[in-house]
Amino acid sequence: MSAQILVVDDEAGIRELLADILADEGYAVALAANATEARAARNAGRPDLVLLDIWMPDTDGVTLLKEWARNGQLDMPVVMMSGHATIDTAVEATRVGAADFLEKPVALARLLETVRRQLVDTASAAGDGLLEALCRVSPPFERARAAAEALLVRDHPLLLVGPPGGAFEVFLPLLRRPGGPWVAVERQSQLADAPGELAERAAGGALWLADLAPLSRLEAKGLAIVANRRAQAGFRLAVGCSADPARLLADGRLEPGLFSALGPGRVDLPALRDAGHDAGAVAACLHAHLAPALGELAASVREAIGACWLPGDFVELRALLEQVQVLGADALDWARLQRPPAELAGDGGTPGAAPDAAGAAPRLDAAWFDVPLREARDAFERAYFEHHLARLGGQVAALADYVGLERTHLYRKLKQLGVRG
Repeated sequence: MSAQILVVDDEAGIRELLADILADEGYAVALAANATEARAARNAGRPDLVLLDIWMPDTDGVTLLKEWARNGQLDMPVVMMSGHATIDTAVEATRVGAADFLEKPVALARLLETVRRQLVDTASAAGDGLLEALCRVSPPFERARAAAEALLVRDHPLLLVGPPGGAFEVFLPLLRRPGGPWVAVERQSQLADAPGELAERAAGGALWLADLAPLSRLEAKGLAIVANRRAQAGFRLAVGCSADPARLLADGRLEPGLFSALGPGRVDLPALRDAGHDAGAVAACLHAHLAPALGELAASVREAIGACWLPGDFVELRALLEQVQVLGADALDWARLQRPPAELAGDGGTPGAAPDAAGAAPRLDAAWFDVPLREARDAFERAYFEHHLARLGGQVAALADYVGLERTHLYRKLKQLGVRG
């Protein structure tokens, strides 16, 4: 299911703006105008994350934070927000248990980075159960875990290689060091701008980069600096890669020195279509992890998923299961999902115009050849994103993982093209 985020702010405009942004990212959002409504929302159920304003008319946010901590209800990350708070207030909130602090007006990039980081940290801290379950039903997952653990015992950097949308985050719990910091590189530019700062922040803990493939030369050089400082700072380094590293090296997109540092630590993550396991069994494990209260995945759904073509791999499987959990299995067009990619592309197999009412993949529009390049490109990108958004259940986060774009950049691109998730 989508992450549940509770937004607590007495300003209606801010609540609505945050709700719109987060909903576009695929999150489920609940709103509270004051501490009283926030208490009621928390009592009704535990959200995955709370964005909590400090200054509110009835009870201030720090007092509410202390109340939740005293009552044993501070079992989710809480990010404080304020446009007038002092440093002392922010420090006090952190001591009570706040996970982070956002200054108003909240910048879009900073908001999305903070939300994603907190949710990923929480999920990876509690995600060992999913990896264990997958290893029980999938020999390829078990082999990948064993290989990763053997490298970590030797204190070697990990290079996790898998398909776009692969099960990278399932392996993150292996990387954590108890009591040590967890640093996830949220923006590739951080590697170019401040690689030394990243290494310092990760000292004694672990540093994770989600994908090596899209790095620029300058960013790759920054990653090499981070790798060189790993032993001295005493942190674990793990890097994901959604392309063949050897091909990146041959194309000049990966420095030989960085390849030498990371290459020996390569671990191949199993794709959903790996012949060594049953995709339906993998889906059942993920379903149990996402929605344990719903019971086991029906055998008919497991069989249907096992026959599906899911080019977005684990990310697309997650989105598909969330659709099943929300809409029910009967609401999905299983016959279409089980058609191979060549058929999904329509006549000629060429993607192009937006999906039709039947859900067919987009086709090339001859009219595009009669317009300027910029207009044709925009039309294609609009059709491309609309097609994959529909396939991924409207989840912008899943789309970003699938197409390999940073979410803030993708969010701006969708707004520019008039595409709404």
